[in-house]
Amino acid sequence: MRSSILFITPLIALSACAPSPDTHSSRFEGATLSFAAQPTQMNAQAAALSELSKRIVVQTTLRGAGIGAAVGCGFAVVSAGSASNCVAAAAAGAATGAIVGHVKGKQKVARQIEKISPSNVVRTLRKTNEQMALVRTSLPARLAAQEQMLSQLEMQRATGAIDQNTYVSGRTAIAIERQALAQSLTQTETHAAQAAANLAAAKSEGQTGLDWHIAATSKLKAEAESARSSISLL
Repeated sequence: MRSSILFITPLIALSACAPSPDTHSSRFEGATLSFAAQPTQMNAQAAALSELSKRIVVQTTLRGAGIGAAVGCGFAVVSAGSASNCVAAAAAGAATGAIVGHVKGKQKVARQIEKISPSNVVRTLRKTNEQMALVRTSLPARLAAQEQMLSQLEMQRATGAIDQNTYVSGRTAIAIERQALAQSLTQTETHAAQAAANLAAAKSEGQTGLDWHIAATSKLKAEAESARSSISLL
């Protein structure tokens, strides 16, 4: 029995001297993947901004001038006739390529269709401006966090702490997020430009009280362009 005890003791000692597994790499890999996979509010904020700016385009489109039958009945306010009449008129207009119908009926339809509602545009613009302010506040911090993670990825790959697959996965995730952010801001810029053009067209056709709206949508376009230019695509 004594010899058995003496035999086991050296084995325990040797196992205690064996090198412990390196968990640094696995810990960093987990942190990298967690950063890449975690849902970011930035994308949701930018997407909401794009949707709000798109709503401005709809609200500034001259009623019946350039929207489809279903959208026309959904957003346009027809001063004479019910929803069913709107659908019927849209179907008839579709045969000729537009809700307004042919040139002979253009003036009659124009009298029946409501033009741009400045108050509706103002309400949506205020919501859009609030969303833009949120995006502009959050974006620099998110981009800075991404830059820090990119630097860590480069360093850890160089030292062999992570493999090539982990490096590529982390970098790709950041690239995809940046592309989505840039796309939403580009859409917002396009929507704002279209809305400003729509408002200017309405003004040229005689609608008054749109100067503030034109300036506000132009400002929104410039802010979206500025935010987009701060994003460096990988």
